[in-house]
Amino acid sequence: MGVDSGAAQDNREDVIIVKSDEGALSLEFIELRDGVARAFPRWSPRGLRLSESSGRRLSAELSSKSYSRILVQDNKKGLLRRTLSSEGWEVGRAIEPRLSHSCSAVTTYDIPVDETLQDANGQKPDISNTSHMNGVSLDLGDRKAWAFFTDDGETARIVSEGERKQGMLVASSHEDLTMAADCLVHYLATMKKSWAVFSTDMGRFIRKFDPMTMWRLVLDQPTGHQHRGQPASSANRSALVKLFSEYYDEPTMHSLFRLRRFRIDKNYAVYYIDGGFVITRLDGDTGLIYDIYVTPSRQGEGIGDELMRCGITDLAGKVSSCYLHTSYPRAKRLYEKFGFKTVYSQLGVRLDEISLKPPSAR
Repeated sequence: MGVDSGAAQDNREDVIIVKSDEGALSLEFIELRDGVARAFPRWSPRGLRLSESSGRRLSAELSSKSYSRILVQDNKKGLLRRTLSSEGWEVGRAIEPRLSHSCSAVTTYDIPVDETLQDANGQKPDISNTSHMNGVSLDLGDRKAWAFFTDDGETARIVSEGERKQGMLVASSHEDLTMAADCLVHYLATMKKSWAVFSTDMGRFIRKFDPMTMWRLVLDQPTGHQHRGQPASSANRSALVKLFSEYYDEPTMHSLFRLRRFRIDKNYAVYYIDGGFVITRLDGDTGLIYDIYVTPSRQGEGIGDELMRCGITDLAGKVSSCYLHTSYPRAKRLYEKFGFKTVYSQLGVRLDEISLKPPSAR
């Protein structure tokens, strides 16, 4: 699981929070390039419906940012699509789930022996230890290109690093490698995958999709801190279930069972602070800050810092190091404040994002 942006929103430099009687919505913005930004949303409660006045306020706040295009993952109820469409915004899929070229499903053993072919690093393709990969072949008339991935549930991994490769691009030129990557991303969108994760050496082939950097950070020898977090218990169960329902965007009953599974599994620990939670996991001599969340209406109150102190303290004395994953730059700065250091990064293409264009951009 990933670490949530709510932990980082004590720095509210570029965050919109709309609060009303019906609930709260927050959007944190990261500018990708001139006029284009990615927003990271949170809402409370789950299934939030904004009134007309709240919708107008959200539209006005977003328009004040002067972005001509905003990429964002909507919730399962289509909150942003529904609210902003009625305010005149153009709303559509950021990556359309359709193919622009003729693609066929293949395996790496379908790659012909051809000295002119190269992978993303300009090397002769090595298909050893690639039988676990799925792929597509792109027909370009007098030539072909190939793209391969490892299926990991909702995620497709196209990672060239490490002993066990998880994906590769193969073609005879840089331009064809880019087209192969393009074909694969759209193909994965048609498969209803949520993520396509690429190694950083493939970044030049997927630039058009505005990939987000995904960091793995590690803290060696975690030590304890003073904190006010409370272990999950019958006393805070209802509050935790409500927060789980918001964060995981799932029905209350599903969140209840999720919390029960965490409490039964002794490798996990769940801690609650009014307005947020943190989950840790033990994996032998290593620990993981599994998830951390602050509800939108309580962001900016220092709860994220408090939850980090709680999570690190839970792992202190049990593990030699702990790690976490994040794709939020502000969250990364928060974690670095506690001593976490980046050990590697990858690039993630969110396949189910929507694109928002304000009425003035039409």
